[in-house]
Amino acid sequence: MSWDLKVAEIQKPYLTDKDIWQSVHRFYYHGKTTTTYKYGFLKALLESVPSANEQFEISFDHLFYSFTKIYWNLVIHNNLCQSNSQKAPSSVQKVLEAFAATHAIPREWSFDQLPASQQLQLIAAVKKVGKKYVIGATYSDFNGEIYSFDLKKEYLQLHPTYYRFFQTHKRMLTNITNYQLALFLEKFNEAEKVSKLLTRVEVVTQRKSLLQFSQLLQKAGIEHCFYCHKKISKSSHVDHFIPWSYIQSDHLWNFVLSCSTCNTRKNNKLAAENFLQQLITRNNQWIKEERYLLQFENYTEKKLTEFYQYSQLNGFIHDWKPSQLRE
Repeated sequence: MSWDLKVAEIQKPYLTDKDIWQSVHRFYYHGKTTTTYKYGFLKALLESVPSANEQFEISFDHLFYSFTKIYWNLVIHNNLCQSNSQKAPSSVQKVLEAFAATHAIPREWSFDQLPASQQLQLIAAVKKVGKKYVIGATYSDFNGEIYSFDLKKEYLQLHPTYYRFFQTHKRMLTNITNYQLALFLEKFNEAEKVSKLLTRVEVVTQRKSLLQFSQLLQKAGIEHCFYCHKKISKSSHVDHFIPWSYIQSDHLWNFVLSCSTCNTRKNNKLAAENFLQQLITRNNQWIKEERYLLQFENYTEKKLTEFYQYSQLNGFIHDWKPSQLRE
């Protein structure tokens, strides 16, 4: 059975978008689903695409960081059952609940509130389960087309056409995945737990605080708004240059400091292309500094430019500019 595979290769080197749409439809609407694994893992995979290297490889550490965060916030923070039987919880649910009980972690804590050491322990435990039940099963769900993988080396390699397809249709695929996940959860959880369920699923991996990145940016000596150049105060905002609702992951190379006015007015829009060039110039300087090496893992100027272009294809309003620039 495919879920038990240790190593697997991509079965179809050449794919068209039509081929992928057929596989995506089968995945969403015709597969057997007894837990939320398939939706949770695809959501994590979509979120991990920005972490892929130039060979379209994604490490399991990146994948299962997202996967663990999704499931912690669903299972512990939102107290939602992840299988079609409350008497037979999924393996990941068991791991999370045991971890929370052992460490006396309050259920109101989101994943980001866990100490870094506990996050790493938890990711390792969830990754062990995911390698056993999720990687091969998803490979099978997509008929061996979506990626190759090696459980021992702990990475998967996306099919190049899937990589492009995910970027081109990411907003739609994320919304469909969220909907299917919420639909499953609604069926197998008590009514009082599913209030505003889709909204909770949509933001399940959004950070509660960007203070860590704000401090990094401020330590770099940034004193002016990235957009309007106004001198910023302690109440400055960390802005996702390419909107979080497209990338849905946090990277220093996509963060800028802005004043509250620009951050509010830009909202879910793309800034004009001259700001992209400004960000590329900044990143090209920072990537040379040793203190930022981990923050710029697998970053390239080409990747940032492509994400900017792909987000336009996903319908984000672009060419936003502040109403008044200060020299």
